[in-house]
Amino acid sequence: MKLFKNTQNRPPRRCLPGFTLAEMVITVGVFLFIFTGAMIAVQIFGLRVYTLAATKLVATAGSRKAMNQIRLQIQQAKTVYVGNCSVTGPTSFSLILSNYQQGNALIIYPTTNMASYTIFYLDFSAPTNYLNQYNVLNSVPVLTNTLAAFLTNQIVFAAADYNGNIWTSTNYSGLSNRLVIWVTMQFSQWEYPVGYVGGVGVNAFDYYQLRTRVYRRAWN
Repeated sequence: MKLFKNTQNRPPRRCLPGFTLAEMVITVGVFLFIFTGAMIAVQIFGLRVYTLAATKLVATAGSRKAMNQIRLQIQQAKTVYVGNCSVTGPTSFSLILSNYQQGNALIIYPTTNMASYTIFYLDFSAPTNYLNQYNVLNSVPVLTNTLAAFLTNQIVFAAADYNGNIWTSTNYSGLSNRLVIWVTMQFSQWEYPVGYVGGVGVNAFDYYQLRTRVYRRAWN
């Protein structure tokens, strides 16, 4: 009878692989550093995308509002003419004689009263081109309103027939109620308004264009 086990023939215990405390601390530190850097990079990228989208939405919303204002005025008009205004403003409005009916201004008479009208025109007096609305009631100016800013194109309005052919005469009677007014707005918008200062933002501008065609409703 043996009271003790025989331990002389037991194989030696093998050392299992593992990490020391210092290695674990360094590994966790490196992981946290990389993870934090990745999160900051994603956050900055998201802010840039948000700023870009917000800028485009604001610019587009403002231009669509101007488009809607012009569209409603044309649809309710009695008479519409395309013309041009000089740097002196809407008081210099002149019709286009014997040429393609396209220019930087549009005059709208809502009734047969020729002393009351609305002029949409491109304002060149400021460093940035503006599309303004000028209202006159019984020969008295009552309102001047800015509809859009930062326009880059010089030809904003054009008169065409129902086939899209630009009208070549100041006599619009041949078009009857098929008169189509083309409105084109091309403008620039600062892409990242808070990200550039001074002359380093030469590539920070983005360009947009909105176009529409409006039919004048039948007027009795």
